[in-house]
Amino acid sequence: MINKTLTGLITGPSLFSYIETLSLSEHDDIADCNNFAILMADEKHNRYYDPERWLEQYVGVLKALGWSIYQDAIFTRTQHILTGSVADFLVESANRMSDSRQGNAMIDTLDSLKANSPALLSFDRESGSGDSFQVVPARYDARGLLNIAVFKLELNAYMKRTNFLFWTWEKRSARIVQRKAYLRLNKTILDGQRVLINRRLEKNRMERFDLSRNHPMNS
Repeated sequence: MINKTLTGLITGPSLFSYIETLSLSEHDDIADCNNFAILMADEKHNRYYDPERWLEQYVGVLKALGWSIYQDAIFTRTQHILTGSVADFLVESANRMSDSRQGNAMIDTLDSLKANSPALLSFDRESGSGDSFQVVPARYDARGLLNIAVFKLELNAYMKRTNFLFWTWEKRSARIVQRKAYLRLNKTILDGQRVLINRRLEKNRMERFDLSRNHPMNS
């Protein structure tokens, strides 16, 4: 059973944050879709040196799996100077999202991650200490459909740091480049792609860490 205090998920270079506990099936769905899309995008483009085309490929794969793009702010590139930690930046960004619950959800997710050393080590390794990573807030909309916002992020800093999310960067010593896309899941389309997804992930399964307020879980 899924823990009712589940706040998110770490898998590969992606950090998922949940406003509310997802169903067990959809918790697995977003992890599997993400990992499949990362593997396919990595085959076409280098996520570190060609992030824009990599994100286009990643989102294109998600679309084929049943995730439709919505809203106009797709692949928007913005640059931000950090004046604190990346975690602070993520909370501030979540607070500016249309759903006012996103900020508190991000705080809960980051608190859970900070207490989970194996998940932090994995995230540092998979993201190249912040060179390329994704933050994915997830929520149900008014119709009960699963929505995600994919933020593709690159940390440009004067030096690499382990535990980069929580390191307090000196003013103007680091900046974040951000690209984003918003997607909504059509489970009927996804159901038709499960055999393909499972076949690929059986050969290339990424390590996964479920994040909980009470205790972190590795799966």
